[in-house]
Amino acid sequence: MNRSIFSKYNIFLEWWWFFCSLILIFFVLGTVNLYEIVWNADQTKISYIILALFGAVSVFCGREAWKLSKLKRDNLDAEVSLKTKYETGWFASEICLTLGLIGTVSGFILMLYGAFSDLNISDPHSVQESLGKMSVGMSTALYTTLVGLICSVLLKLQFFRLEMHLDTYIKHRAVVYKARLMEEAQKLTDQTNESRSLQD
Repeated sequence: MNRSIFSKYNIFLEWWWFFCSLILIFFVLGTVNLYEIVWNADQTKISYIILALFGAVSVFCGREAWKLSKLKRDNLDAEVSLKTKYETGWFASEICLTLGLIGTVSGFILMLYGAFSDLNISDPHSVQESLGKMSVGMSTALYTTLVGLICSVLLKLQFFRLEMHLDTYIKHRAVVYKARLMEEAQKLTDQTNESRSLQD
């Protein structure tokens, strides 16, 4: 019975396993204070916008996986228009990447903005201060890029698998439909042959 439940809901359960793995990884990262490090290093806070978008779109992917699992369970035809809904996920993954790049540019602007204006090469304290300002901008650039890239890749993985399951299911339903049509055609042919033989 467990195997039949798994086979009926395998699309959703695959997504659920992936999502729970991500939650566990995020929890472990939280125990080593990574979120606090990113919060302090990212002056723009774009990393948290990317993470919020990632979480929302991942839940959307789970909802779509549940719907597709129900279609498979009930043996219903899937609409090809479902694929257009999945474009939301692909678009969101590109937004994550773009936000990461915006964070990169913002970080470089922060790095270069005030770092050299008050720089006095002969004063070691002034050089240290400029390097400190540069490191703040550089950390913003690197953290937002890293978060944007990771979230983009993870969203693409989720929606790639979802689209793959949808394509497989549509092909399966087409084969079933074709077999049903062949069976109906064979029945009609048999009935026609029977009626002809009765007339003769």
